[in-house]
Amino acid sequence: MLRYETLVLANSHVTKDELDMLEKYFDDITAQFKGRLVIFDNWGKQRLAYTVKHNDYGVYVLIRYEIPQESATGLFKEIESFFRLKYNEISLRHVTVRLDAKKGAEYRKPESVNSRVGNLDSFIKENKIDKFLDSQDDGDAA
Repeated sequence: MLRYETLVLANSHVTKDELDMLEKYFDDITAQFKGRLVIFDNWGKQRLAYTVKHNDYGVYVLIRYEIPQESATGLFKEIESFFRLKYNEISLRHVTVRLDAKKGAEYRKPESVNSRVGNLDSFIKENKIDKFLDSQDDGDAA
């Protein structure tokens, strides 16, 4: 069995149902080609380094799967067709690479924008800008 991963950059407005549909598609298509879905990992919303199709943010999804060598060509044709025809409004970009069987399967998941957004009060206190905000309020009152 060969190991592959597909990294999908989805529109930042992708819904949970659409992501569930993507997961089900990869689970079904890998099974159809005598393989198996290993991991479906939603990395969350990320700020993009440059605008992609008028989007400054996107949702990354890492999909890892194993398939027999003789099934690879057929599977990749199906995946390309899926992204081009059925998922083209949601997917901004995607890339598929073969993983080295000798290397481990671990990877570093990036921190999402949503996980960095916290309580505004704690952000103000952590960055010591609460006095700045108080002084602006005093200036408005005069």
